[in-house]
Formats: sequence, structure tokens, C-alpha cells
Amino acid sequence: MKLDEFTKQLVIVPINESQYLREKYINSFIDVNREYYKKYIETLNEYSDGTCYTGYLWDCLKDVIVTDLQYIESKSCVMNNVFVFWDIHTKERIFYNDYWKFGKKSVLKLGFNTLMNNLEFLPEDVYIFDESFKWTLVITHEFVDDKRWCLKTGNI
Repeated sequence: MKLDEFTKQLVIVPINESQYLREKYINSFIDVNREYYKKYIETLNEYSDGTCYTGYLWDCLKDVIVTDLQYIESKSCVMNNVFVFWDIHTKERIFYNDYWKFGKKSVLKLGFNTLMNNLEFLPEDVYIFDESFKWTLVITHEFVDDKRWCLKTGNI
């Protein structure tokens, strides 16, 4: 699928709602009392492309369970529409051309299968959840033993 076809199959959530969803996600799944959170996420830095943090939210997940991409893919039979977003990093620390297909602070709403079939259009670290805020799945950029390192929390 091409990027324009993928874009037609999703909704870019308006910025005010995106901000609300990110904040609710952090309140639901992230341990904001960790020193890592305070140092690398809560503390923002100014860059040429705006204010960004330098850490990864997934380093502060509450009640985290390590899983793999196959587990996440297996959820396709029980998933419908989901939200997805990524860490707010600066282009100054990302060394890929055309990395940001969507805004850094964007949240997308789309079908789970559409998401899983088009991950190449998104940054490497993605946070997936639905409107219930009862679970999250995270696909990181890390590989362990040649497997994509993924995380989950909540009842899924």
C-alpha cells in the first residue's frame, strides 16, 4: 500500500483531542514517579523543530510484560479501531530521511489490521490502545535475540 492509500484509511485526531489522549495514556499506563520519567520525558528540551523529550515512554510502563510481535499480530481477530502514537523526539536525533509521515504530536485512529499491515509508515516506537484505556501494546525499535521487543500492559 502507498502512503496516500494508508492515509485515507485513518483519522488524524484533532490536536486538542490528541493532547487529551496522550495525557490520559500517560495517566493510565506510565509511572510518572520514576526518575527516568522526570529526567527524560517530563523535562523537555528546545530543538530546531520544537520542544521534545529524549526518553521513551515504554521505559516507564506500569505492570509491563515483555512480549513479541507475533503476540501482537495474534490480537487481530479481537481488535477493531485503535489509537496509535509515538514518542515526541526531535529530528536532530533521528537519522532517517522522511521519518515523520505524520506530525510528531499526532494521534491516529484506524483499524488494527490496517495499522499492523502498514507499520512502515510510522516511527519505530508505537503505542497502541483503544478508547477503554484498559490495555496498551507497544512495538519498540529494539530487537532481542533477533525478535522485535514488544511490551504490553493491562488486560488484553
